[in-house]
Amino acid sequence: MDQVRQPVDVQGYDPAETQRFYTRLRERIARWLDQNAKVDPRVRDALLLLPDFVALLVRLIADPRVERALKGQLILVTLYVLSPLDLIPDFLLPLGLVDDTVAVALMLSRFARILAEPGEEVLREHWEGPGDVLAQIRRVAEAADWLLNERAAGYLRRWLS
Repeated sequence: MDQVRQPVDVQGYDPAETQRFYTRLRERIARWLDQNAKVDPRVRDALLLLPDFVALLVRLIADPRVERALKGQLILVTLYVLSPLDLIPDFLLPLGLVDDTVAVALMLSRFARILAEPGEEVLREHWEGPGDVLAQIRRVAEAADWLLNERAAGYLRRWLS
Protein backbone atom coordinates (compact mmCIF):
# COMPACT_ATOMS: atom_id res chain seq x y z
CA MET A 1 0.00 0.00 0.00
CA ASP A 2 2.95 2.36 0.46
CA GLN A 3 3.95 1.97 -3.18
CA VAL A 4 2.21 3.87 -5.99
CA ARG A 5 1.74 1.83 -9.16
CA GLN A 6 2.79 3.62 -12.31
CA PRO A 7 -0.15 4.07 -14.71
CA VAL A 8 0.08 2.99 -18.29
CA ASP A 9 0.28 6.19 -20.39
CA VAL A 10 -2.89 7.96 -19.19
CA GLN A 11 -3.08 11.73 -19.66
CA GLY A 12 -4.06 13.79 -16.65
CA TYR A 13 -3.68 10.90 -14.21
CA ASP A 14 -1.52 11.86 -11.22
CA PRO A 15 -0.62 8.73 -9.24
CA ALA A 16 0.76 10.77 -6.33
CA GLU A 17 -2.51 12.72 -5.98
CA THR A 18 -4.52 9.51 -6.21
CA GLN A 19 -2.38 7.97 -3.46
CA ARG A 20 -2.84 11.05 -1.26
CA PHE A 21 -6.62 10.91 -1.76
CA TYR A 22 -6.62 7.18 -1.01
CA THR A 23 -4.56 7.63 2.16
CA ARG A 24 -6.68 10.54 3.41
CA LEU A 25 -9.92 8.66 2.77
CA ARG A 26 -8.68 5.55 4.60
CA GLU A 27 -7.45 7.66 7.55
CA ARG A 28 -10.74 9.58 7.80
CA ILE A 29 -12.79 6.39 7.76
CA ALA A 30 -10.55 4.66 10.32
CA ARG A 31 -10.57 7.74 12.61
CA TRP A 32 -14.36 8.03 12.45
CA LEU A 33 -14.80 4.33 13.13
CA ASP A 34 -12.39 4.50 16.10
CA GLN A 35 -14.39 7.37 17.59
CA ASN A 36 -17.67 5.50 17.13
CA ALA A 37 -17.04 2.15 18.77
CA LYS A 38 -20.74 1.24 18.42
CA VAL A 39 -20.15 0.29 14.80
CA ASP A 40 -20.51 -3.45 14.22
CA PRO A 41 -17.10 -5.02 13.42
CA ARG A 42 -18.48 -6.42 10.14
CA VAL A 43 -19.56 -2.92 9.06
CA ARG A 44 -16.15 -1.57 10.10
CA ASP A 45 -14.35 -4.20 8.01
CA ALA A 46 -16.50 -3.43 4.97
CA LEU A 47 -16.07 0.34 5.32
CA LEU A 48 -12.30 0.07 5.56
CA LEU A 49 -12.37 -1.55 2.12
CA LEU A 50 -13.94 1.55 0.54
CA PRO A 51 -10.62 3.38 -0.06
CA ASP A 52 -9.13 0.18 -1.47
CA PHE A 53 -12.13 -0.27 -3.77
CA VAL A 54 -11.99 3.38 -4.92
CA ALA A 55 -8.26 3.11 -5.66
CA LEU A 56 -8.99 -0.09 -7.60
CA LEU A 57 -11.72 1.68 -9.63
CA VAL A 58 -9.33 4.50 -10.54
CA ARG A 59 -6.67 2.03 -11.64
CA LEU A 60 -9.16 0.03 -13.70
CA ILE A 61 -10.41 3.19 -15.41
CA ALA A 62 -6.82 4.09 -16.28
CA ASP A 63 -6.01 0.60 -17.57
CA PRO A 64 -5.97 0.50 -21.40
CA ARG A 65 -6.94 -3.19 -21.37
CA VAL A 66 -10.41 -2.36 -20.01
CA GLU A 67 -12.98 -1.77 -22.74
CA ARG A 68 -14.45 1.69 -23.13
CA ALA A 69 -18.05 0.60 -22.32
CA LEU A 70 -16.94 -1.09 -19.13
CA LYS A 71 -14.86 1.96 -18.20
CA GLY A 72 -18.02 4.03 -18.54
CA GLN A 73 -19.75 1.81 -16.00
CA LEU A 74 -16.76 2.03 -13.66
CA ILE A 75 -16.86 5.82 -13.98
CA LEU A 76 -20.58 5.87 -13.13
CA VAL A 77 -20.07 3.89 -9.93
CA THR A 78 -17.10 6.12 -9.07
CA LEU A 79 -19.32 9.19 -9.48
CA TYR A 80 -21.92 7.49 -7.27
CA VAL A 81 -19.29 7.08 -4.55
CA LEU A 82 -18.03 10.64 -4.89
CA SER A 83 -21.51 12.15 -4.84
CA PRO A 84 -22.63 13.12 -1.33
CA LEU A 85 -26.24 12.52 -2.36
CA ASP A 86 -26.99 8.96 -3.35
CA LEU A 87 -29.19 6.10 -2.17
CA ILE A 88 -28.14 6.81 1.41
CA PRO A 89 -26.59 10.30 1.72
CA ASP A 90 -22.96 10.20 2.87
CA PHE A 91 -23.59 12.47 5.85
CA LEU A 92 -25.66 9.66 7.42
CA LEU A 93 -22.64 7.85 8.79
CA PRO A 94 -21.82 5.02 8.65
CA LEU A 95 -24.69 3.89 6.38
CA GLY A 96 -23.93 6.64 3.88
CA LEU A 97 -20.59 4.99 3.19
CA VAL A 98 -21.88 1.44 3.42
CA ASP A 99 -24.05 1.87 0.33
CA ASP A 100 -21.02 3.23 -1.54
CA THR A 101 -18.94 0.24 -0.47
CA VAL A 102 -21.66 -2.20 -1.51
CA ALA A 103 -22.18 -0.44 -4.86
CA VAL A 104 -18.48 -0.69 -5.68
CA ALA A 105 -18.31 -4.34 -4.60
CA LEU A 106 -21.32 -5.18 -6.78
CA MET A 107 -19.76 -3.37 -9.76
CA LEU A 108 -16.40 -5.09 -9.26
CA SER A 109 -18.18 -8.43 -8.98
CA ARG A 110 -19.91 -7.67 -12.29
CA PHE A 111 -16.54 -6.67 -13.80
CA ALA A 112 -15.05 -10.04 -12.78
CA ARG A 113 -18.05 -11.95 -14.19
CA ILE A 114 -18.00 -10.11 -17.51
CA LEU A 115 -14.28 -10.51 -18.10
CA ALA A 116 -13.98 -13.93 -16.40
CA GLU A 117 -10.43 -15.11 -15.70
CA PRO A 118 -8.64 -12.23 -17.51
CA GLY A 119 -10.72 -9.77 -15.48
CA GLU A 120 -9.78 -11.52 -12.26
CA GLU A 121 -6.11 -11.16 -13.15
CA VAL A 122 -6.55 -7.44 -13.88
CA LEU A 123 -8.30 -7.00 -10.52
CA ARG A 124 -5.49 -8.82 -8.71
CA GLU A 125 -2.84 -6.81 -10.53
CA HIS A 126 -4.31 -3.49 -9.39
CA TRP A 127 -5.32 -4.54 -5.84
CA GLU A 128 -3.37 -3.09 -2.91
CA GLY A 129 -5.89 -3.80 -0.18
CA PRO A 130 -5.83 -6.58 2.38
CA GLY A 131 -6.40 -10.20 1.40
CA ASP A 132 -7.52 -11.54 -1.95
CA VAL A 133 -9.48 -8.98 -3.95
CA LEU A 134 -12.03 -11.52 -5.19
CA ALA A 135 -12.67 -12.78 -1.66
CA GLN A 136 -13.14 -9.19 -0.41
CA ILE A 137 -15.52 -8.32 -3.26
CA ARG A 138 -17.50 -11.52 -2.72
CA ARG A 139 -17.68 -10.97 1.06
CA VAL A 140 -19.12 -7.45 0.71
CA ALA A 141 -21.44 -8.35 -2.18
CA GLU A 142 -22.82 -11.37 -0.32
CA ALA A 143 -23.35 -9.29 2.84
CA ALA A 144 -25.15 -6.49 0.95
CA ASP A 145 -28.61 -7.42 2.27
CA TRP A 146 -27.30 -7.43 5.83
CA LEU A 147 -25.08 -4.35 5.51
CA LEU A 148 -27.88 -2.24 4.05
CA ASN A 149 -31.22 -3.99 3.83
CA GLU A 150 -32.81 -6.17 1.15
CA ARG A 151 -34.62 -3.29 -0.50
CA ALA A 152 -31.61 -0.96 -0.76
CA ALA A 153 -29.28 -3.78 -1.81
CA GLY A 154 -31.84 -4.90 -4.41
CA TYR A 155 -32.01 -1.36 -5.79
CA LEU A 156 -28.23 -1.24 -6.16
CA ARG A 157 -28.17 -4.67 -7.82
CA ARG A 158 -30.79 -3.57 -10.35
CA TRP A 159 -29.04 -0.26 -11.00
CA LEU A 160 -25.71 -2.00 -11.60
CA SER A 161 -27.05 -4.83 -13.78
